[in-house]
Amino acid sequence: MKALVKHAQGIDGLGIRDVAVPEIGADDVLIEVKAAAICGTDLHIMNDLYPVPMPVTIGHEFSGVIEKLGANVHNWQRGDRVIAEGNAENCGSCFCCTSGNANLCRDNKYLGIKVDGVFARYVRIPAKLLHRIPEGLSFEEAALAEPAAVAIDALLEKNSIEPGDVVVVQGCGPIGLLAGQIAKASGAGMVMITGRGSAVKSRFTVAEELGVFDRIVNVEKDDPIAIVRDATAGKGADIILDTTGSAVAMAQAFQMVRRAGLIEAVGMGDQAVQVPWDLMMKEVVRIHFCRGTTYGSFARFCSLASTGRLNLRPIISNTFPLENWKKGFESAESRESVKTLLIP
Repeated sequence: MKALVKHAQGIDGLGIRDVAVPEIGADDVLIEVKAAAICGTDLHIMNDLYPVPMPVTIGHEFSGVIEKLGANVHNWQRGDRVIAEGNAENCGSCFCCTSGNANLCRDNKYLGIKVDGVFARYVRIPAKLLHRIPEGLSFEEAALAEPAAVAIDALLEKNSIEPGDVVVVQGCGPIGLLAGQIAKASGAGMVMITGRGSAVKSRFTVAEELGVFDRIVNVEKDDPIAIVRDATAGKGADIILDTTGSAVAMAQAFQMVRRAGLIEAVGMGDQAVQVPWDLMMKEVVRIHFCRGTTYGSFARFCSLASTGRLNLRPIISNTFPLENWKKGFESAESRESVKTLLIP
């Protein structure tokens, strides 16, 4: 079968190759991939900014149908429409694994990073990671489960949103646009999203179409700190969700969050961020870091999607056949698109 494989260093070290259809174990299923989304991590792998063992088929955001079941798999059938979290292998016995955070296991082998991923016709997945795609959800929409689950894990699994909370989402990419919907669906009173000027033509347009954002702020034109302070009568936001990892954005977060509020960081960006320690101590601000997804965050995605509380279609900018992956990656790198899919 054809697969998109990282086989050597350099941009030319990523390309379509012929690989064998995966062999499955007794507890696995073989899935025919119907749609796979390009993630920022995939771009980093292409550009050698995220090290992976080579050769490896990349990609981890996907949907598909079960093609074959292992001998011990009894609760699923061939043809079932499924999605799955990416924690393909882990030790199963460390503190993180036994406390429901296998994504943090130091031996975690994530799909498309340390084990072969979904930019291929078929992928092997442990059956314990599967979730049924809700009725009425297309394969393309279901392929957004993983970035939605990242936001769900940060906002609902590791923390909570109280009715009427003011939530500021920093970054107008796929996770930010999904996070705003999740916050609003969970009872947030006001949701604001911020982005740079390069997001105005495409991503701000999508944010407006989604209809959940009370404020959409171009940080290169307007002052998000002043806007939050004005909207909250000086109190500040209850929750800041940063999807950027930018030191500039985090500096703004420190000024926008309310006393005893929460700054939730899910973005990986700048290597160092200066923290105003005295201010954070005085304001008793909680800063929490969250990475990856869990079984519970995927289950919550299915619940939200099945009840119509997530509008996924506007986030999908375009799709390309797998063989046209270069055009897909160019689209994903462009600020003119939001989410780009590959169809094996």
